[in-house]
Amino acid sequence: MDFTIIPATVYEKPEKITKFSQGFHHTLQTLPTWRESDAGGNGNNIRNFKKLLDTKQGGWGDPPLLMINHDFVHETIAEIKEYTHNSNATLNRAISTIKKVMTLCARSGYIQGVPVIEKLSETKRRRPARYSKDQVDRLVQIARERGDDAMAEAILLSAYSGLRQAECRRLHVDDIDWRNNVLLVGGTADTRTKGRNYREVPIHPKLESLLKARTGLDRGYHDIIFDEFPNQWNLHRRWKHVLQRMNVEDRTVTERHYWKTLRNSFISWHLDSGTPSMKVKEWAGHSSITVTEGYYSYNTDQDHGLMAQV
Repeated sequence: MDFTIIPATVYEKPEKITKFSQGFHHTLQTLPTWRESDAGGNGNNIRNFKKLLDTKQGGWGDPPLLMINHDFVHETIAEIKEYTHNSNATLNRAISTIKKVMTLCARSGYIQGVPVIEKLSETKRRRPARYSKDQVDRLVQIARERGDDAMAEAILLSAYSGLRQAECRRLHVDDIDWRNNVLLVGGTADTRTKGRNYREVPIHPKLESLLKARTGLDRGYHDIIFDEFPNQWNLHRRWKHVLQRMNVEDRTVTERHYWKTLRNSFISWHLDSGTPSMKVKEWAGHSSITVTEGYYSYNTDQDHGLMAQV
């Protein structure tokens, strides 16, 4: 099966499509997000789909569109699973791609309708722990009551920007772009993300005053915003004091809650409020949209969320 992508500038919509490969190419050219070649988003899913369905043993081949129905898809997927041992979650992404191609072909008039193709059952993952906004406010208050203003502000930064612990600790003055009102995460050697991806994160209104106050100070060593944390263990120890006090007051805060829970909260708040999942993926620095949607949200179909609402 040939998966060569035709350049969009020379692509012409065919008069007739009968084979799945033709429908696949048509979908690639018609939906801009399918042409992504970066490491994340639909581009990554499509590359995985190609590997799954172009296998020589138990592979998909290039069936006629009219042959594709629920039984055909599941029989073929079962054969692929036997040879590849892929999880149902991985195979379901392939099924989603098949359904997307069939849906677009139907809308384009190449087939009469879209066959009903059910996905495989998956073991549900437990949603990562997250805080409510009231809980974050209380964590900040506890830190201030301890006289640890730096910890209070670091908590706010992570909860309202999604920065990892190391990213908070290493944030530089030069990483704040006030002209565009964004944080430049990964823009310097000291703030590279795990995947070494550069990303821009909007500055939430709750963070403006504290960041402006900190950038107005002489921070000293490399202009680090939070120079009160000399190392990871110092921040971790101070955070644990706050978390232990919170646990005494609120038993819903358990051993599942870490610093990463602040980042989880940022992602979940946005997805649940309707911020487009692709945008949240970019802000969080995830390698794939499936990470963003699969781990953090129950509601990813809306697309009307605004940063200021979160």
